[in-house]
Amino acid sequence: MLKKFYNLFFIVISSVVFSQTGTTVYQFLNIPISPRQAVLGDAISVRDYDVNFTAANPALMNLEMDNMLSVNYASYLADTKIGSISYVRDLDYGHLMSFNARYMDYGSIPRADENAVVNGDFSAIDASVGIGYAYQFEDNWTIGINANYITSKIDTYSSSAITGNAGVTYYFDKSNETLSLVFRNFGYQIRPYNGVRERLPFRVDLGYTKILDQFPVALTVTAHDLQQMDISSTTDINGQETKFGRKVLDHLSFGAELFPGQAFNLRFGYNVKRGGELAVLDQRSFTGLSAGLSIKISSFRFDYSHMRYHNSSNVNMLGLTMDLIELGGNRR
Repeated sequence: MLKKFYNLFFIVISSVVFSQTGTTVYQFLNIPISPRQAVLGDAISVRDYDVNFTAANPALMNLEMDNMLSVNYASYLADTKIGSISYVRDLDYGHLMSFNARYMDYGSIPRADENAVVNGDFSAIDASVGIGYAYQFEDNWTIGINANYITSKIDTYSSSAITGNAGVTYYFDKSNETLSLVFRNFGYQIRPYNGVRERLPFRVDLGYTKILDQFPVALTVTAHDLQQMDISSTTDINGQETKFGRKVLDHLSFGAELFPGQAFNLRFGYNVKRGGELAVLDQRSFTGLSAGLSIKISSFRFDYSHMRYHNSSNVNMLGLTMDLIELGGNRR
């Protein structure tokens, strides 16, 4: 089974790795939407009750997510606000569907001309809404796809697009291992801002999660942005040319979750690229590190995370997941 997965991965990667270079349009689609996903390094291979992961990888849908509803909110960088909602429903016989929506509000921005003369303010907001479908087959395999409608407004300019995410997940329950491959944000810009269509923020991610047998911890490794070989800055914080080894590591993020699946757990993560490029020379800044926790009370699970971006910029995210089956008086 795993051989099939690896063959699929290398075939697809070889066809896109040199042809995609990324872009800046609709970059909010690549921001993690939940505290747990953010802490674990924008993970795409955590397969349990958490419906938030299906926005990035619809192939993570499973029976544990049935009738789970989650809402999340964060005051993001530079006074921006981000929020999301996710829901999954089991359709029986291995078929599942999801609903996801998110927004990013950039707040009020000064309107200045080429001479730096300010003339009032303007606003900007991005939003998306989408539905997804997944099918579980051969017990351990799940394939999934979702489609999203994107709308964006910057002052008097507006834009819209249709995007999709497609993934495949292999789950080996005997060893508590999950391996996922996902293609994110492919599609078409229906209406460009100024008449010139731009590329979507397409990316290819590969994730692996393992729940250890002898110790209550789940380890996650995510290789992100595999569609582009070099995603690193030209120089490091010392002004030296970024070496090849560092360029490879910049594709990785790591996460660990203590007491996974329990009523209380702790989470830690590290993003290599963020930690290297946003660090401050000769200062201990802990850039790239993140931490969080989760508490389940009755039918509600509360999540919190803290992401360290820079000495002067941190992000705190809150989330609430509700089990609608238990809220209805039934036992799961």
